[in-house]
Amino acid sequence: MELDNHCVIERHGGLYIYKMRFRSLSEVERYLRTNPSVNAEIFYTQKSITASPRFAGEPLEKAIRYCLGGYDNNFARFMQIKKEIDRVNLKKNHNRKTVAAVVGSRPNVPAFIAGAPKTMYRMERAQEKKFIEIYMDLTYDHTTDEEQIVNRGILTLNLISLLEEQGIYVNFKVFQCCYVNDEVFYVEIDLKKPEERINVQKCYYPMCGKEFLRRVLVRIMESMPFKRNWFMSYGTVMNEKQIRSVLEIPEDKIMILAPRAMGILGKNIYEDADAFLSRIKLNEEIYFPSYRKQDEE
Repeated sequence: MELDNHCVIERHGGLYIYKMRFRSLSEVERYLRTNPSVNAEIFYTQKSITASPRFAGEPLEKAIRYCLGGYDNNFARFMQIKKEIDRVNLKKNHNRKTVAAVVGSRPNVPAFIAGAPKTMYRMERAQEKKFIEIYMDLTYDHTTDEEQIVNRGILTLNLISLLEEQGIYVNFKVFQCCYVNDEVFYVEIDLKKPEERINVQKCYYPMCGKEFLRRVLVRIMESMPFKRNWFMSYGTVMNEKQIRSVLEIPEDKIMILAPRAMGILGKNIYEDADAFLSRIKLNEEIYFPSYRKQDEE
């Protein structure tokens, strides 16, 4: 059943699943600009508005505007740490091979002197392009610190880069999934389509901005036609097994969970990177650096 506010209600066993899907952050912004009706029978006060700045960051109006860009709170620090990981990637990049060609990116000097027709080198990918979907759960518990959230964001973007460097197109989505009794709330936002390049700053806001999680997504939740008492807790987070079962997400789709569940402690980015990639358990044919080892060399 699809409602006027684009919410789709589905049945799964004894559960009612309230789904919202957005193709972009700008679509999220447009939806909230319509000021969707609040389910006042359930949410008699709005935590998207009343939550303290210390907990939820800047006011709801600003949080909505940030969906169109401009969120740069601690972004410079994010980029500084990201460069540390990028530096290791450059040291150990074996995913491409060079071949002789008529046109290319650098000259083949011996071939030119010998008068050969193929006097340039070009880079070719070592394997055929494939497609993979990555789902990132934006939720985390109250004990999670900022360093863990930042590192998870960096390592997620790094994973996408590593995959695409090896000829694998990535479809990247973020989501929130929680429940109260027999009602499930699921909201999904596309951040990167397979043919798109990564827009780091666009991804940064939903991945690391507490305003997105605690104001934007909460405001969407407040517009859902729930019947149960969501106001008390705003839902209990589901674990990976529950999410895959309820939403029928197959095992070949990558799911990135809360930082601690991904082995991210927020102390050392290289140790976090190795733990994160170990948790992903991708095909052995896909090459990943050993970050801590490479940093020590």
